[in-house]
Amino acid sequence: MYLIKGCYHLSLLDRIGTSRGSWRKDLPIYLQAQIVRYLPGKIWGIVYQSQRMSGNHQSSAVVVANLWQMATTNFLAAGLVISLLLALRYSYAWALLLIPVVIAVEWLHRHPAMETWALKQLARFLPRLVPLAGDGPLPPMPWKGTAMLCSEWIFYFLAFACMLHDLVDWHSLFLIATWYGGASLLALAAFVVPAGIAVREAIFIAAPQVTQADAATLAITAALARLVFLGSEISAALFASVLNLGRRHERQ
Repeated sequence: MYLIKGCYHLSLLDRIGTSRGSWRKDLPIYLQAQIVRYLPGKIWGIVYQSQRMSGNHQSSAVVVANLWQMATTNFLAAGLVISLLLALRYSYAWALLLIPVVIAVEWLHRHPAMETWALKQLARFLPRLVPLAGDGPLPPMPWKGTAMLCSEWIFYFLAFACMLHDLVDWHSLFLIATWYGGASLLALAAFVVPAGIAVREAIFIAAPQVTQADAATLAITAALARLVFLGSEISAALFASVLNLGRRHERQ
């Protein structure tokens, strides 16, 4: 899931920036930056990434790519969480809401007029963004962009299937996993807290009526999910870093 997230981010960077970097070198940096954001103040992850990629990418391109990825990812996440919660709590027909949400994400990728407009508006207040906005409209992103965003959720639900397969039934499993995603979205308001630590878990556990699960199950899930996802981020960063070092030694 995190490797796919990193590939999507680098695709955005190649479109937004004025130069193309090396994915072999940039992917480990992006994944390491996701760990740095656990320091107080999430901005440090972007600062770290900007400094490490300064040789190939403008700092402004890194900032814009992170902001746009957050916007598209959370737009898809909000649509998915709302549609699945309604589907799992009331009627499965609500799951059809996912179709227009995915279509909207694909339309944004194929028609990046909103991205281009946002860059031009930023350039009015931040002159350093002028080189990004001055070359005309951004190129569209192929269908692989939407595919990567959607495939992240496949691995997300598989993670909960591994964690909770012997604790709850499948309906409750999907409901709990969906609400955990909803709690993550609500925790975004806590900008100062590193990576939303404790905020997401508090929101998740505080609303047992959403999942109809007992407090003990929610507490266990919150603890497991935090450990599993943190371990996954560290493992992804280590894997990409080792792969990069291996290829570097092969060339030498």
